[in-house]
Amino acid sequence: MVVQHTFKVKCQVQAGECLAVTGSSQDLGRWRKQGVQPMVQDTEDNALWQLTTTLDEEEDHLFRYCVVMILQPLCPASPRRIIVRRWETHLLARKIGENSCSSTDTFGIIDRVERVQRGWLTDEMMIQFKLSQGGITIYKKKYSEHRLWAKMTPLVKEWGHCSDQDINQAEESIDIQDVRDRCGTWPIVEAAALNENDCERKFQDQFGIEYKKTEDSFVIFEAQLLNPSSVAFLVDIYARGPGTSDNDIPDHIGMCYIYPDNFKQTIGKLRTPITSMKFQPMGKLTVDYLMINSTPQLEMDFSLSYRNYWADDWKGLDVGHRGLGNSYTKGHHCSSIKENTIASMRDAIQHGADMVEFDVQVSKDLVPIVYHEFNLCVQTKTKQGGDIMLDVPVKDLTVAELQGLKSHHPSEKESGVKSFGNDGEADHEPFPTLEDILLSLDVNCGFNIEIKYGQMMKDEKEEDKNPMEMNLFLDQVLKTVLRNGRDRRIIFSSFNPDVCTMIINKQNKYPVLLLTQGENSKYEDFMDPRTWSIRNGVWFAEMSGLLGLSAMAEALIRDPTQIELVKSRDQVLFCWTDEQNDKETVKYLKQLGVNGVIYDRMDQNNDKIVKESIFVSDSKLAAAQASTAQSSSSGVSSGSDSTPRSSPGASPTRTGNSPNFSG
Repeated sequence: MVVQHTFKVKCQVQAGECLAVTGSSQDLGRWRKQGVQPMVQDTEDNALWQLTTTLDEEEDHLFRYCVVMILQPLCPASPRRIIVRRWETHLLARKIGENSCSSTDTFGIIDRVERVQRGWLTDEMMIQFKLSQGGITIYKKKYSEHRLWAKMTPLVKEWGHCSDQDINQAEESIDIQDVRDRCGTWPIVEAAALNENDCERKFQDQFGIEYKKTEDSFVIFEAQLLNPSSVAFLVDIYARGPGTSDNDIPDHIGMCYIYPDNFKQTIGKLRTPITSMKFQPMGKLTVDYLMINSTPQLEMDFSLSYRNYWADDWKGLDVGHRGLGNSYTKGHHCSSIKENTIASMRDAIQHGADMVEFDVQVSKDLVPIVYHEFNLCVQTKTKQGGDIMLDVPVKDLTVAELQGLKSHHPSEKESGVKSFGNDGEADHEPFPTLEDILLSLDVNCGFNIEIKYGQMMKDEKEEDKNPMEMNLFLDQVLKTVLRNGRDRRIIFSSFNPDVCTMIINKQNKYPVLLLTQGENSKYEDFMDPRTWSIRNGVWFAEMSGLLGLSAMAEALIRDPTQIELVKSRDQVLFCWTDEQNDKETVKYLKQLGVNGVIYDRMDQNNDKIVKESIFVSDSKLAAAQASTAQSSSSGVSSGSDSTPRSSPGASPTRTGNSPNFSG
């Protein structure tokens, strides 16, 4: 038997966007992107959206609202293309109840708890244009004291998303202002800057976004499009002189173009001349770009996401660094079990680790493997008969070669070969595959998966020369994790901000942390200003929809006020102890209020009485509460987060003023 139901929700949208419903039942599309049901905008109240449809009365109907753009297919036989802009991500979805027809929902808010995050790449791709120090250079001295703004406009509409008349008029127009005015709703360009006030990505204002001429200046323009070869970009430069305010209309001083054939690879740098309004050269634009593709052969849906979720009581988690710890350091905390092996992680779990942290790279034959260094060493003979160790990049060997060669850690070139006394035992062998790690270890232990992908240092040296193409690299990791992750709590992390950006856009399930050493004199800085300080990391995390940061403990101990900055932006904070590995330091960091401490020697530095992961007890509680819920189910509509912790479809009780991590 079918019944009629009307969905009603309040939501403000941008031009080209619409509200839609997705749900668990066949009538609502089984959570699939292609099955979303578009809603109708009210003619009098443009914030009100409605949909009346028939539903199977015998079936439970869980549902979420989402904001999408619906693009027309390239040919009549092709399916429509759905671009997910934002969606509700409460762990418990909404449920249709007997008396819910007359109520009007508010998008993203259930029981006073707001959970909204951005969509993920499916049919479309993304290009990020990054302006850092020296990004805009104006030669004319008259503008040396002026403040600058930049605005990016896509010039070529992709076929199928505007009328033939508009295309013909745009092609025939010789007035560039006319072309600007004809910019439609697709492709999308949003902008943000690395500072407190502008770090949220949003559609550009009339004159774009301010570009500051400082060392740590960083502005992004983020374009979503279907075919990069069909879209060019116009960049307009505006200036406000000394003594003018933001309310004064700026001078339009120049413009330049970025053409599709400039994109030669996934990551690159472009330089293009800026011309005045009289078409005279007056400066140059220098922009770094990043091209992000969707992950092929991996379909994700609206059913569940932990991408911006962290339970209130997940504080001070014990995270085993490379398992039981660094096994090649000269410090007192050196592990007796080879790092990044199944044996090392299993030992950390047995000593109470809530999570284990480990490093993932990809072999030559595209298998994700676990290893920290970019190079390994193999021992061979010189012509004179002496022994010599040679560096070999991990990425240049297949998984069979990595696991089959008798290799050594790079530190052993100087300190000598280290014996662990268990050679030949499978769990103690280096280079386990990521799949083996996922399938071999207790599912109640969480994983912090650090993605090892090099980047440029501030002195312009490459951390890892000639790396694998970034999309290809990350696709292998994501496929492995999403297919084998099960109900395990998993967090991705990386020192490379571009890696973080890619991971958060390529998948919709797991959260991401930016690793940062903060301001320090111990390690060399990277070229990217997003990595220079915890403050910059906070703005970047908000800009990209990351869960938060994983910072060096020494930086936090030196200035604990940085912890308050992270918390004030509703972000999660992990820290890693580096050389400060002792029980007192771990305890102090927990007292400071961090969410997780990554440290060596879980067997020595963990002061838990019951040596088990927090997720074990959460799972037991979830099972008990689920059993109680089944016996006392009321069948009324509910979508709150007041449900068993750690279960796949539930979350802890949250109050109205509790933190929300919205992407």
